[in-house]
Amino acid sequence: MQSIEDSKIEGNVENTKEIVGVIFDIDYIIKDSKTFIRLAVRGNNGKFYDILDDTFLPYFYFAPDHEFAKENLNNPDFIKRGGIDKINEVKEETKLLFGKNIKVYKIVLDMPMQVPKLSAFLSSYGTCYEYDIPFAKRYAIDREIPQFYPVKIIYNENNDEKLLKEIKTIENSGDSKNIPKIDLNTLCFDIEVYNPVGIPRADKDPIIMISYLYVSNGKKGSGVITTKKINKPFVEYVNDEKEMLKRFISLLNDLDIDIITGYNSTNFDIRYMTERAGYLKIDFDISRFGTGTKLERHGLVERVKAAGRVHIDAYLVVKFIANVGAAEYILKLNSYTLKNVYEAISKNKKVTVEKKDIYKLWEGSSEELEELAEYNMNDSEALYEVYSTFMPIMIELTRISNDLISDVAVSTTGQLVEFLLMRYAHKFNELIPNKPEEREIEMRMRAPIEGAYVKTPDPGIYNKLVLFDFRGLYPSIIISHNIDPSTICTDCKEYYESPIKVRFRKDRKGIVPTILEILINQRAEVKKAYKKDPTNIALGSRSQALKILANSFFGYMGYARSRWYSRECAASITAYGRYYIQKTISEAEKQGFKVLYGDTDSVVLIMENKTKEDALNFMKSINDELPEAMNLELEDFYVRGVFVGKKTSKDLRGAKKKYALLSESNRIKIRGFELVRRDWSKIARETQQKVLESILKEGSKESAIEIVRNIINKLRENKVPLSELVINTQLRKGIDSYDAKSPELSAARKAVEAGFKTREEVEHAVIGYIITKHGNSVSDKAELEGMAKDYDPEYYINNQVIPATMRILKELGIEESELINSGKQKKLG
Repeated sequence: MQSIEDSKIEGNVENTKEIVGVIFDIDYIIKDSKTFIRLAVRGNNGKFYDILDDTFLPYFYFAPDHEFAKENLNNPDFIKRGGIDKINEVKEETKLLFGKNIKVYKIVLDMPMQVPKLSAFLSSYGTCYEYDIPFAKRYAIDREIPQFYPVKIIYNENNDEKLLKEIKTIENSGDSKNIPKIDLNTLCFDIEVYNPVGIPRADKDPIIMISYLYVSNGKKGSGVITTKKINKPFVEYVNDEKEMLKRFISLLNDLDIDIITGYNSTNFDIRYMTERAGYLKIDFDISRFGTGTKLERHGLVERVKAAGRVHIDAYLVVKFIANVGAAEYILKLNSYTLKNVYEAISKNKKVTVEKKDIYKLWEGSSEELEELAEYNMNDSEALYEVYSTFMPIMIELTRISNDLISDVAVSTTGQLVEFLLMRYAHKFNELIPNKPEEREIEMRMRAPIEGAYVKTPDPGIYNKLVLFDFRGLYPSIIISHNIDPSTICTDCKEYYESPIKVRFRKDRKGIVPTILEILINQRAEVKKAYKKDPTNIALGSRSQALKILANSFFGYMGYARSRWYSRECAASITAYGRYYIQKTISEAEKQGFKVLYGDTDSVVLIMENKTKEDALNFMKSINDELPEAMNLELEDFYVRGVFVGKKTSKDLRGAKKKYALLSESNRIKIRGFELVRRDWSKIARETQQKVLESILKEGSKESAIEIVRNIINKLRENKVPLSELVINTQLRKGIDSYDAKSPELSAARKAVEAGFKTREEVEHAVIGYIITKHGNSVSDKAELEGMAKDYDPEYYINNQVIPATMRILKELGIEESELINSGKQKKLG
C-alpha cells in the first residue's frame, strides 16, 4: 500500500496518534473550498473514528485527437470555457490502452464536481478517460485501501479534527487463509405501516411500529417502538409518529451503529420513513454526520447513502446469493420473502400475519396489538438470522475485490469483476477503458458468440458410470492461453492461437489472467484449510466468494455493456472449451470407454468392463497433455444414472443437463429436472423425486410405478392437502394488461373482485393458485391459495404428476395408461 505524505496540519509531534481498526466506508467532504477524503473507522478499542485525508485530489486523463498544445490546459481563458477557474496540475504521461502505448494528460483538479464539467468540455478536443469513477472509489483504488482488514492508522489531531498521516497494513492480513473477525455495530430493523386500503400511502398512512435488533460493542438487544401502549416487555411507548422516528435515529446514535440492515428496505422501509418525515416536517437523517439520507442509483438498483454508516438491504443480498448459486437451500424458493428465506435457513416457522390485516390488528383489542408487536419484533429477529447467514459471503467479496461494502452489497458479479480490473489497471499503468455508448452496445449485442459443445446422451437407465469435469474450465483456459483484450496481437512472434485463429501474445501477461491466477491459487489454499476446518464459516464464505469472482470473468468479457468487452476473447474461450471437451471425448473412445454424455466442461463415461484404475489412468493421460493451469478431475463413480429424453417424440436424443445419478456413497446428484421450478406443484415435484430415488436406489421400475399409482389414488380420494397443490407463477404486468386469459391471471382477478387481495398486492407478484373443480376451463377453475376450498384431481393427475414422472418412466418403456390403469407393463427392449 502507498504511504501518505505527512499532513500539512500545524502542530507538534505530541498530537500524532495511532489506532488499529477497520475502514468500513469512504466518502468525501468539501470544507473551506478544499476536498477531504473521509474514512469511517471502527477501532479495535470499540470507538468510532472519522479520519480526514487532504492529500488526495480528483483527476482524469485526456488524450487529444490532434495536435493540442499543453499551454491550452494552462490558459485560464480556455479553462474557463470548461466551467472551472483553474486546473491544479497537468502531467504528461504514457499509459497502456488495450496493450498499446498512448500519450495522455493527467489533469488534476481541486474538487470532484469539477471533473464532469471539464471532461465534458474537453471531449470536443479528444477522448477523456476515467472521468466517471466516483471519487471515493478512485481513492480506494489509488491508495490500495484494504477493505474489512485491520490496519494501523497514524493521524494528527487538532481541534477534534483527525488528519491522516499514514495507513499501514497489519502483517499477514493479506493471507488468503487469515480471515480476521470484524465486529461492526449492526442494527436490523423493520417497520409496520397502517394500511386500510392495502398498499400504504405515504401522504396519509402513518408508520405504527418500528422493531429493531442490535449487536453493539459486544451487547445484544431488541425492541419495538410504537405509539400505543402494549403490554409486552420489549415494547417502548412514544407519544406520536414524529417521536417514533426521532427515537429510531437516536438509537442509531446512542448505539453507535455502523451497519443498518433491512429487508427490501431501500424500496420500502427507508423510502417510506423518509417520505413520512417529509409530510411530518421533520428531518429523517440516519447518517453519522448530519449530511442527510439519500437514495442513489447503482446500475439497475437503488441504494441508500448515509455518510458514516452503511445500509445493507438484505433482500438484494439474498437475490445475489441465489442468482450465483451460492446457497442451494434457497434456490428452490418460489419467492424470496423474508418468511420463505428465514424458514429455509433456520427450519423454524416465522410468526406471520396477513399484510391486509395489519390495520385491523392495530385498531383491535389489546391481544391483537400484542400479536402485531410480536410479528413486528419477529421480523427483525428473522432478518438478523438472514443477515448473519449471508453477509459473510458479501464481506469476503468485499475483502477480495477491495471495493466498498456499500457498493458490493448492491453489485452484480460483472460490477465486482469490473472493479477488480480497475484496481489492476491502475497497478499495471493501464488506462481504464470507457463505458460503451448505446450504439456500440447494440452492435455488440447483434454479434453473439458460439457457445459450448454438448454431446447429448441416448435416453435411458445406465449402470456403472464415472463423471469427470474440468476444474474451472473457462478461468483455466484464460490463464493457460493468456486471454485478455490487451494481449490480442497480429504481429507478435510468440503467441497462443485459439481455434478461431485469434492470437494472444506470450511475452506480456494480461490483467485478466493475472487476477484469475491469484483468485484460483487463493481458493486452492482456502479449500485445503476449509477441508481441515469444515465448520469455519469464514473459510467457507471466502471459498464461495473466490469461486463467484473467478467464474464471472468470461461472462464479463462477453457482456455488451462492459468496459473490457472483447468478442475475440469470449469467442476464443468457448472455442477452446469445445476443443478440449471434444478432445477428451475422442481420447476416451480411443481407450475403449463408451461416452454417454458431454456438456461444456464435463463427461460421463460408461465403465462396463473397465476398472476404476482404468478410469483414473484415462484421467492422468488427459492431464499429461493439458496446459499447467488446466486439470480434469474425477467427480465421482456412480452406481446408476437416469438420462431423460427431449419433450417431443420426434427427437429421441437426451436432454441437456437433465439427469440423475446415484453415487457409490448413496449420494444423489440431480440436474435439470422440474424439482426447483416454481410452476410445478409440490405434489408433482415430490412425486418425481420419489420416482427418481426409487429407480436409482432400488433399480426397480415396478416400485416407481407403484409410487405414482398411489399418488394418483390419493388425489382421486381427495386426500392430498391443498398446500401441496399450489402452482406459482409471476404476473409480469398489471391484471388489465393481458390479452390472453391464464390461470394465474384469472385467480388474481377473482381475488381482487372478492376483496381477498388488493390490486397492488397481486400485480407484478408471484401468484400461488390451485385448480379447483368449479369452472369450464382451467383458467376458470383457478383460485388463489387461501380462497380455494377443493381441487380438481384429474387436472393434477394429467397435467402435473403424469408429465413430471413420465419424463423418467418413459425411459423404462412405461406408458401413461399403465400409471392410470392396470394394464400390462412393457418390457425394456
